[in-house]
Amino acid sequence: MQTALPTDVPSASRPTKPVVLHLSADYPDSFRNRTTPAVQNLVVATPCFEHVVISLKRQADPRRTYLHREPKAAAGRVFAYGYWGLPLGVAHFASMLIAARRIQALLAQEGITPHIIHAHKLSFEGIIAWLLAPRLGVPYVVSLRGEAETKIVRFKPTYRPLIRRVAHEARAIFAVSMWFVPQLRAIAPSIGQKVSPLPNLVEIARRPPQEPASVPPPTPRFVSILDLNVYRKKGFHWLIPAFAAAARQHPDATLDVFGWSSPKTDAEIQQLVRAAGCSDRIRFRGTCPHAQVLALLPQYTALLLPSVNETFGMVYLEALLAGIPVLYTRDTGIDGHLDGLDVGIGVKAGDVKAIAAGIDDLARNTARWREAVRRHADDLVARFDQDGVVTRYTGEMMAVLAQTPRGSSIGRAWNYQRPGAQVA
Repeated sequence: MQTALPTDVPSASRPTKPVVLHLSADYPDSFRNRTTPAVQNLVVATPCFEHVVISLKRQADPRRTYLHREPKAAAGRVFAYGYWGLPLGVAHFASMLIAARRIQALLAQEGITPHIIHAHKLSFEGIIAWLLAPRLGVPYVVSLRGEAETKIVRFKPTYRPLIRRVAHEARAIFAVSMWFVPQLRAIAPSIGQKVSPLPNLVEIARRPPQEPASVPPPTPRFVSILDLNVYRKKGFHWLIPAFAAAARQHPDATLDVFGWSSPKTDAEIQQLVRAAGCSDRIRFRGTCPHAQVLALLPQYTALLLPSVNETFGMVYLEALLAGIPVLYTRDTGIDGHLDGLDVGIGVKAGDVKAIAAGIDDLARNTARWREAVRRHADDLVARFDQDGVVTRYTGEMMAVLAQTPRGSSIGRAWNYQRPGAQVA
């Protein structure tokens, strides 16, 4: 989709592509710990834009803040910014305000003139974008990443008027976490039709739609893939007793577990497994190359992962695209992206009986579930195929640019009221 750039940019200096300023606290760079490549994947997949990324990482100690140019950027220009911010969201607005000022100074210093800002979390980077956009005279869009959003929306109610305003003034809202949309609508009903899904990018191996469902294993073989160091967030402490209960009806059932761990975590989990009486049924496979795990997935009955506060959960999608159903938690993770598709079982967070019942259903009706996943293969590709996601994202970004002449925003002063005071 081709859209002309704003006409007030002199032709001699006009960039050949629209410049997108990304604000992301989950972007790989050389100065931080490991983080998800989801935003980086989107940047790499959209070369129609000129990308400038501010990779943010909170630093509680102001002496440890930093701002560096990333020397190994996968695409565009990346700046690693360790900004000051206190734990538990203390002085959150002040932290975002300082970060916005510093980013504006960086852009001026580097001669960077963005045409649009994409803030990759509403309640964090979105506040920075809301502060920056009128100063730069550009529009902004935001993503919803539910795990982070709930920290502010649920636990800091005085920020809800500000979040409402940030959402209202965003030109588009991309929902990575579709499950969070009802919560946002409850506090910001004015967002109307601005929300559209933006699944994390996953490579899809296209298979002929007429290809029959793969043959299920002769006995129930389940799989779980997670970082065991956060096993409680992943619901694994509920999955263990639930699996033990379901296995009483399925004597040959097994559960293979792939993922990172540590000696301390291993000791905790093994104690839970022994207490549930299923040490001989749950097998810990450690870490394996990603491609190897994907190749093994069709050999299993289903993926079991009753996580909580899961932003998206790419592993669910990888399992579905490998042809097996999933057990997931409602109101988190991939929930909301699967509406109308009978490809998995959603359970209530922490409901061990419901998890056990779901495992029993998947074990008893393996062929039916596998056929349902095959039947919905085209729908899954339509919703999650990288080319389709990128095309929709690019189109919406270009539409916002086309509708917003550069410099049309009214400049906003830096003397904002803190959250908790009246926000219009």
